[in-house]
Amino acid sequence: MSEQRIEEMSDFFNKRAETYDDHMLIELDLNVFYDEIAKCFPVDRKYVKLLDLGCGTGLEIERLFKIYPNAEVTGVDLSIEMLNVLKEKYKDKEKQINLICKSYFDIDFGADTYDFALSTYSLHHFSAKLKLSLYKKIYTTLKYDGIYIEGDYTVKTIEEERQYIAENERLRKENSVNDGFYHYDTPFAIQTQIDLFKKAGFRNVEVRNQWDNTSIIVCHKVGGLNDNT
Repeated sequence: MSEQRIEEMSDFFNKRAETYDDHMLIELDLNVFYDEIAKCFPVDRKYVKLLDLGCGTGLEIERLFKIYPNAEVTGVDLSIEMLNVLKEKYKDKEKQINLICKSYFDIDFGADTYDFALSTYSLHHFSAKLKLSLYKKIYTTLKYDGIYIEGDYTVKTIEEERQYIAENERLRKENSVNDGFYHYDTPFAIQTQIDLFKKAGFRNVEVRNQWDNTSIIVCHKVGGLNDNT
């Protein structure tokens, strides 16, 4: 049996940058997903600062600029080619967009900096330990009434989650890979995600949308819109 190779994360997405939008919007038909992501953002704010983690080509921010034309966006991604596509798409917004080609696990985003943080189809590649470390940083960098929105692959059961994790570990061992970020999906069960968000400090965690293999979860730093505590 031939050995299955796994690619480094940046290489995987650099190779697919030019076709990524067509893959997501036409092949996978995810327009409804991005519409639902946009609906998670409150419309009663005018000037906002947004942190987009794993921003890729910026599919998720197109609709957000319609809600917040003057938004200041910081986008983080490992793939320089994906960021180049984003930069070309939003040339008219270049003064409002700051792009960082780096791992979001290695960046200090500061405290009380952003109104919103967002991640779509990015974090399903990483371990619970790494995710929790990032969620804590997101919690810290959000303002008092800040909101974190995550749309990502999920599975129905803990058993499925464990199967993905075990296969990832098997492939890493087979490929003699110990450190670094490699492209292999390890989606978690929704309850695992909720537990991680709450461990990071989020007061209110809501599953806003759920499809067969994708969920959108909204996390409020201090509670929901109706939480007066």
